[in-house]
Amino acid sequence: MDPMTSVLLPSAQSLVTAILTDGWTHVRDALARRWSRQTGEARADVERRLDTAHRQAAGMGDDEAVQRAYWAGYLAAVLAERPAMLDVVRELPDMPDLHNTNNGTVTNLIQARDVHGNISFGPQ
Repeated sequence: MDPMTSVLLPSAQSLVTAILTDGWTHVRDALARRWSRQTGEARADVERRLDTAHRQAAGMGDDEAVQRAYWAGYLAAVLAERPAMLDVVRELPDMPDLHNTNNGTVTNLIQARDVHGNISFGPQ
């Protein structure tokens, strides 16, 4: 399987989904934290680089397929310049800090992933 299919497309899909559901700032912070840790680059520099990419992507419209293609290309360029980022890119679809957070008041909020065992919701 080629890297585009096995690494870049799932990672780009995850990134776009997270941007649309969690918001850019949350996604940028999570990605910049890992990127900085992996490469030793200053987090502020990484955040600026990501913000520039996000502005360019936003200029391409709202079509998710276009956004996925843009971010797949962006991630490919990052990997070409920084091979040490392969693990970060590969882990994007499974990064728990990249998906769904709540920062407000919610009456009912349920979020689940990989639920196993004897779990119930609601009054006991």
